[in-house]
Amino acid sequence: MKFKLFFLSALLICAAVFYPAVAKDKTILPSVGIYAGLNINMHGPSFNYLLLDQTEINFKDNSNGFGGNIGIIALYPLNDIFVLSGRLGYNNVSGMLEAETIDNRYEYDVSLSYFEISPVMQFHNILPIDNLYLAAGIEAGIALSPEYSIHEDGTYLIDVNSIPDEAMRFAVIIGAGYIFDINDNTSIAPELSFRFPMTQVSSNDMYDSWDVPQIRFSVAINFGFGEQEEDDPIPSSLEVGFDEIRYYDNNGNTHQLDRITVEEVEYSELFPLVPYVFCDENQSAPSSNEQIMTGESAAGKFSFEVLKPDAMNINKQLLDVVGYRLQNTPNAELTITGTTDGKGEAGNNLLALQRGAFARDYLVKNYNLNPNKINVRASDLPEKPSSSTTPEGIAENRRIELSSSHPEILRPIIIKRNNQTIAEPNNIEFIPFAISTDSILRWELFVSQAGEVIREISGTDKPTAVQMVIIPNDLIKSQLPMEYSFTAENDAELVKTVSGTIPVDFFSYNRKQEEELPDKTIAKFSLLLFDFDSDNISDADLKIIEEDIIPAIKFNSTVKIYGYTDIIGDEDYNKRLANRRANAVKKFLQTKVKSAKYHVFGVGEQVKIFDNESPVGRQLSRTVQIHVETPR
Repeated sequence: MKFKLFFLSALLICAAVFYPAVAKDKTILPSVGIYAGLNINMHGPSFNYLLLDQTEINFKDNSNGFGGNIGIIALYPLNDIFVLSGRLGYNNVSGMLEAETIDNRYEYDVSLSYFEISPVMQFHNILPIDNLYLAAGIEAGIALSPEYSIHEDGTYLIDVNSIPDEAMRFAVIIGAGYIFDINDNTSIAPELSFRFPMTQVSSNDMYDSWDVPQIRFSVAINFGFGEQEEDDPIPSSLEVGFDEIRYYDNNGNTHQLDRITVEEVEYSELFPLVPYVFCDENQSAPSSNEQIMTGESAAGKFSFEVLKPDAMNINKQLLDVVGYRLQNTPNAELTITGTTDGKGEAGNNLLALQRGAFARDYLVKNYNLNPNKINVRASDLPEKPSSSTTPEGIAENRRIELSSSHPEILRPIIIKRNNQTIAEPNNIEFIPFAISTDSILRWELFVSQAGEVIREISGTDKPTAVQMVIIPNDLIKSQLPMEYSFTAENDAELVKTVSGTIPVDFFSYNRKQEEELPDKTIAKFSLLLFDFDSDNISDADLKIIEEDIIPAIKFNSTVKIYGYTDIIGDEDYNKRLANRRANAVKKFLQTKVKSAKYHVFGVGEQVKIFDNESPVGRQLSRTVQIHVETPR
């Protein structure tokens, strides 16, 4: 009985849980068909049987038997949810009852079957699983020649006899089924159901109580007539906008962006050179995304004057920077080491040599250099590799390394110019959204001012947050606002655009004089001083601090030191690592210029000052930036 209640409860719970969830509507056709299946007959007797010798046998133990069912079925849909199902068929409820006395073991072998009529209501399109339905109804059965025989210790004691006063069978049906479509008009529907009897097997006084709950598994083949109604297509919709446009403060916290202040100042910035050129997997030359090779289109035309104050852009022209400097430093020698990633390229010494040879040939051809001054080597892994357990780290190990006997060749680049525009805040983030009934095919974000595009970012699928660093001179000397627009297109070719502006407040030299506002010089230094997962300042960077940074710090300067990391690893760990890096630099600077004001900010990976999808961007992100502001 516990099993019966459990089964019934499980079906009811499933119905209650899934009923509110509406699945994709399925149209059910009127149909007729046949069904057949197996039964588990769970006899629950409780009666005494009196033998001719006046021996009383108590049959009270539950017993399971197996039978079958077969018949015809008809379906008539009332709507997309309610489908009336009528069934006529044969239902076998046979089983073997057992009882024991002190001396003997008795078996009551019953042959019991019914001609049944079962009106059932099916419930479609209410479950979150397409084609799955629930069913509930009643079963009415007329007994067909119910017979029994009794065995004593395996020997016939009473031959076949009719069960007296057989009763009609009434049962409540509850179940579930699934429809497999064969074609537009034919389907196969397996169904699992439970029959809870409302009547006894017999109304004879000898049978005090005897019912037969039943678990039934059947499969119906239905042949529909009529035509499927085609669902009206859901019109495509697309909604675009911005959840937020915000900026990051010195500690990496976010705030809503209301306006941008642009100031005209004397500005200088030191840009480190990453002495690596990165290659794609199994490629001997860098892609155009990783290296801009000016020499191939205009040999000897490269000039430092054309460099933008942008670390990514400068480092993507590393070969031209090195070629130009070697051209002007004839006594310098260069060592080029091609490396592999130690994974998919492991042991491919030829590929490593080809990478090194590519860089040498480019420099010799485009800058007319002496090939005897350039040495090419190969290595399976770099001397100081990045992580070999992440795809980003593995990609960074596929590279061409440059080193030189002359410090000038790979020395950081300093750009110092008057009348520069500096934005505050300079690290902003757009968080766009695109909500569509169809998949998002593509999206684009344009940022501009006065018709000039500042940034153009694009992607596919769901749009992501876009961080943007406003570099010097990105914004013009004007009060004109910064404009932005976000466009998305879905698979249905529906395109939507949303636009907006951010006010710009521009402070020129003249305005600061007229309004008696303080003026200042700004010097910014980015130090590529940390290897992967390290907070040790290299000897080369200590020399840069001594020669370039300390002379820029005056007694009344304010020095802001920002520590950053790449995105590899745990975010909390990276924030602590960034803080250790920034404090290491502060500690060293304070030993040299004690009177300046120092502020340390361990930002970590949250603020992406460079593109972390690029190997050179991740290398540049392992940095400490030093901002020196000095009143004029």
